[in-house]
Amino acid sequence: VDLPFLHEAAILYNLKARHIRQLPYTRTGDIVIAVNPYQWFPDLYSIAQRLYYGQALVWNPLVATKTSEDPRVHLPPHVYEASCLAYKG
Repeated sequence: VDLPFLHEAAILYNLKARHIRQLPYTRTGDIVIAVNPYQWFPDLYSIAQRLYYGQALVWNPLVATKTSEDPRVHLPPHVYEASCLAYKG
């Protein structure tokens, strides 16, 4: 979920809505916001997740090059997004 307007009410509303749906990450522009879910999600940091983001953002971003859009549009917000983009430079 992208936050098109960065103001306190929109941020808090979206963080609460995503927390209820057990989605700890929210994206606003280039910023990924994380909320501690106070529980463990076994698939959130799996090797499969890491490879998924690596393929989509670093090793094979074909969708973005063909349509000239940001490849993150098709991915849910995740801390792996930030690490992949930092690696890519």
